[in-house]
Amino acid sequence: MAAAERVEADQIEVFDNKIAEALAMFCEDNEIKDLKTESQNVWNGALMYIRRYVFPDKSILKSSKRNTVDGNNIQSNYNAYDYDLVNSICDYYIYICSMYDKEISINGFSYLTGIDRETIRTWGDDRTKLSKVSLEIFKKLYEGREESLSAKLVTGNKNPVGILATLNRWYQWNMPGVSREHTIKSHPTLENLPDLTHQIEKKD
Repeated sequence: MAAAERVEADQIEVFDNKIAEALAMFCEDNEIKDLKTESQNVWNGALMYIRRYVFPDKSILKSSKRNTVDGNNIQSNYNAYDYDLVNSICDYYIYICSMYDKEISINGFSYLTGIDRETIRTWGDDRTKLSKVSLEIFKKLYEGREESLSAKLVTGNKNPVGILATLNRWYQWNMPGVSREHTIKSHPTLENLPDLTHQIEKKD
């Protein structure tokens, strides 16, 4: 394995460990014995708590690769994120959501990392061609939300009304004649997300 690859792997492991440590601190500070039994709002609070300790400045998630800007000698990273790093953090976010039976969402990932929700949503528009990895991150969060919500229905210990309302609105579960396979596999760009462009929250 090349030295650069070892550094990247170490960096990912450091972030994973820091997230786990901060989550443990949150539970200790709030005397929480079992996060699985806590509400989604409490989980969102945990993600915000983690952000304060692990990602106090989202610039640490920006790319360090610099290129010369056309027409001058100034080098810049174009303010782009390190998508491979963010993708790895996204995988760990999905993992902890699954472990604690919580909803996977763009909002939740934004609470964790500090990356603007609107920015993450633009990654779903492949016309921007920012990166294939940025599109992959968006798809993981979008499709992961449906999977995490539908999993709650399967367990049978949740009130299905609110869950079904969300699935109906964002994933067309109640639309007659719509194939579930098509809905899940369809390409989730900003163009075909129902009412998404009208729901984008303004930045703080």
